[in-house]
Amino acid sequence: MSSTLKRGLFHILGGLSFPVAALFLTRMALLISLGVVTFVFLAFEFLRFRAPKINRWFFSLFRPLLREEEASRLTGTSYMLIASLIAFLAFPRDIAVLALCFLAVGDAVAAIVGKYMGKRKLLSKTVEGDLACFVSCLLIGFVLYYAGLNIRLLTTLVGSVGATFVEAIPLPLNDNLTMPLFAGLVMTVMQL
Repeated sequence: MSSTLKRGLFHILGGLSFPVAALFLTRMALLISLGVVTFVFLAFEFLRFRAPKINRWFFSLFRPLLREEEASRLTGTSYMLIASLIAFLAFPRDIAVLALCFLAVGDAVAAIVGKYMGKRKLLSKTVEGDLACFVSCLLIGFVLYYAGLNIRLLTTLVGSVGATFVEAIPLPLNDNLTMPLFAGLVMTVMQL
């Protein structure tokens, strides 16, 4: 299995863990567990930057899931954890769940489709990957709407557009941070 597929599957499974947990845990239990996991992970990230031996060990162990630049920068997982914590603090539960599902599924599907089927470049990504992101965000939004998430369909559509837009444009910040926060913000405004 290629690194892109391994990263994509890890992104989906790992990225869905806290949105799914949010459906079953109290807000306080979710925030405490997410806060602890985020703190521990970030502490390890800073430790590995200070200790090259630990960094080499970490990188060799998780090489199929990491990009080369993550040897000297925070991993995508760190940004995903930070975004999850901010989303659950800043947005209503259902919006945070949906925004983080957009990240977990939409971003991974965009990367996989862009890598294997992408032909037309738009900015730094492919049109095919961007369309796959949008469609997968819409699908996950519809599934969660019909499963009982309290978000209007129009809000889901606008959130899907917002998530896809942020995923598609080259920003200096990691899209694991910007994608769910922007989507959550536009969906929160739409629900007013």
